[in-house]
Amino acid sequence: AYSYTTSTICCVSNVLLIYVLAVTQLTHVGPYRYLLLTFAVVDILVSLVHLLNIPATHMTEFGYIFFSYRFLHDSTAASVWASLSWVALFYQTFVLLAFHFVYRYVIMCSPGWLAWIQRRPWRNWLIIALGADVIFVGGILLTCLFSWTPNEFTRNVYAPILKEAYDIDLLGPNKPGYLGIVYWVLNEKGEKEWIMFSLLIIGWIIILFFSNAALIIFCTFKIIWELNESKVRNLAPATKRLQKQLFTTLLVQTIVPCLTSYTPMAMLFLVPLTGIGLGGIGTVLIMSTALFPMLDPYIVIFLISG
Repeated sequence: AYSYTTSTICCVSNVLLIYVLAVTQLTHVGPYRYLLLTFAVVDILVSLVHLLNIPATHMTEFGYIFFSYRFLHDSTAASVWASLSWVALFYQTFVLLAFHFVYRYVIMCSPGWLAWIQRRPWRNWLIIALGADVIFVGGILLTCLFSWTPNEFTRNVYAPILKEAYDIDLLGPNKPGYLGIVYWVLNEKGEKEWIMFSLLIIGWIIILFFSNAALIIFCTFKIIWELNESKVRNLAPATKRLQKQLFTTLLVQTIVPCLTSYTPMAMLFLVPLTGIGLGGIGTVLIMSTALFPMLDPYIVIFLISG
């Protein structure tokens, strides 16, 4: 019921936002509305893929396993690719947020070292967007493909856990697919032995996360500085108000998913490193990620008044 409710509200509200951006007063934001439209489309896709998968996560003291309830009776490949589709679209929001900040930074601050972008803006922005997707989303997907997809070791580790907790048979004839990682095991002496490959993988994920966050923070400070400069004070009141509204909207569009999506996902990655097993709370963390696509259109509609 939760997934159906959030997906329905998300689709309706984002379609409303698309309509507002296309035919009503928000056309005054200029080319930036195309970024907002892109965000609305991605929000809809994220919500639909969430509904398609009904994702769940079980967190143990040594790692976690992500699986899709709707694909438990399908083949390994179908389950894995369904999960990867959710991962790809979820991380697309990271890239899109950073892209928004870079766009506002270039437009507001006109840095000399990025002046080439505005010479042929449509082509150059498209190249930047595609390049960011290849680096960030592509990096995440490749990481999942080569380290979190099913193998005999993780299947045998998580099979008894999921059987006891959810009556899910990972060893069944169809070999259900999942994404899982094990950070450490107990050796013959009963001592904790860290799996270096898993630590390197999670380290790479953290690098991707923080490089994206660092870019957002850099652009934020530059834009705030620019908004306080005398040349911005000399702008027409309506133009200055619009720039501040766009920036405020972007900040809220970052803060809300930090609370509902990025912090829960960070907990998912990092808590098992502490040796604490949260069990089914992992599913609650995953479910919370469905809130932002539902709330995002209202942030835009109510904060950008023109």
